[in-house]
Amino acid sequence: MFSSALEQMRNKSKSTMIPILCGMVFAILLSLPGCTEKELDPNDPKASFAHAKEPYDDESFEIAISKLGEFKSRFPYSQYATEAELLIANAQFQLGRYTEAVVSYEQFVKLHPKHPQNDFAMFRVGEAYWKDAPEEVNREQEFTAKAIDEWHKLLAAHPESKFASDARNLILTGRKRLAEHAVFISNFYCRKKIYHSCAFRFLQVDKDFPEFPSIRRSALLAAADAMDKVAKEKEIDPDQENNLFSRDKTPAQIREEAAKARANAAALK
Repeated sequence: MFSSALEQMRNKSKSTMIPILCGMVFAILLSLPGCTEKELDPNDPKASFAHAKEPYDDESFEIAISKLGEFKSRFPYSQYATEAELLIANAQFQLGRYTEAVVSYEQFVKLHPKHPQNDFAMFRVGEAYWKDAPEEVNREQEFTAKAIDEWHKLLAAHPESKFASDARNLILTGRKRLAEHAVFISNFYCRKKIYHSCAFRFLQVDKDFPEFPSIRRSALLAAADAMDKVAKEKEIDPDQENNLFSRDKTPAQIREEAAKARANAAALK
């Protein structure tokens, strides 16, 4: 009798637990991504785009890239596909994926030259390069130079763009960084006592960066000092062939070049 009662309790427990467990499983399934997710409606691209754009508006950029990419593949000829392209590029930029963003923005610029946000996309190409460029002038400045080139393209294509002012300011900042990097390289040759390369590079700084008179002045004075050392080396070893300033010039002529550089430095304000 006792065992029969125990069995009845077990059966009752099972019958009670089964609905509870089913309810829990159902609740979990509802909470999983995609279970309640709206499907893209092939007959309503506008609503489908609004749905795909929701993660972007919520700053869930990783999900946005996936959803907007799916929208593009399903509605390649929709008027909203173009906006989806730009939002994908923006999401990549926000995630710090600047190389991917450059590719996406450049593709947008190429495919949509008349789009109202073409200038924004061009500006962002430069900005993405700029984000990857180091601020330290002792490091390679390839991405700084690329950013400057892209902003010049923007100014040529859209001189009246609302991004033109920012582009000009950033170009100036980037140019100064390039100038300081060139000075750093020039000083490297001076420290190594390779005076002909030191002088040549400092003279190149003066030539390449006319908008920075203080940098040019210092560069010209450094070039003059290096040329004086070149002239001295020429006197000690007239036949050395690796000296760019001594191949076709006498020590006196090299010193004249040094004096000219000092005069040019003095003329700069």
